[in-house]
Amino acid sequence: MKNGTIGILGGMGPEATAAFFSMLVRLDSATSDQGHLHIIVDSDPSIPDRTKFLLEGGTNPLPAMLSSARRLLAAGADIAGMPCMTAHALLDRIRHNCTLHILSAFEETSIALKEFSPPIRNLGILATMGTRQAMLFETAFPDKDIIWPDEALHRSLVVEAIYGSKGIKAGNLGNEPKHLLLEAAHILQNQGAEAIVAGCTEVPLVLSQKDIEIPFIDPMYYLARALIATARKGLF
Repeated sequence: MKNGTIGILGGMGPEATAAFFSMLVRLDSATSDQGHLHIIVDSDPSIPDRTKFLLEGGTNPLPAMLSSARRLLAAGADIAGMPCMTAHALLDRIRHNCTLHILSAFEETSIALKEFSPPIRNLGILATMGTRQAMLFETAFPDKDIIWPDEALHRSLVVEAIYGSKGIKAGNLGNEPKHLLLEAAHILQNQGAEAIVAGCTEVPLVLSQKDIEIPFIDPMYYLARALIATARKGLF
């Protein structure tokens, strides 16, 4: 059976795209260069900001995202993933307008959470305001209680860690954004969160399970795992 080719619809942002590519390579079971899956990366950082579009009516990123998906399809990708959680607000429209088989990080994480024992009900979310406004987690996990920080704290801690002048998207993977996100995670835990979800792909660039006392859930891990399994089984 021929393995499928994985596409990465990336650039949102570039550092998260690079991390997702590395994750795919690490999770694959290959024992030689030639044994690895074929991966095509289209990292287009000019794609307009998804949160600005959702919150402020900024430039619609859909045309640029569709162009990226079509480039991946033309290059030979059989399946693809998007290492940007907020971009999933547009996933249905991309699927409707492009035949590329794009897996959802939300759908794959929802499936994976059913395997957790003991089960986790209360999810604390570290994500953009766009993801919060679009209610992506509430829609994807109707059987879970979704916990957010107070909106003011969300902006001063999580948004600042991601978008601030010393934030992750500004190229800072050091202590400043990490401490902000840790403070937000502790607040969520005090609000009853049983797990912390990296609801933005920038979050795992500075946080990992070793930093969090309760389970730390990275949807990109489950998306990568599903892409590899689908490509290996030829299910595309």
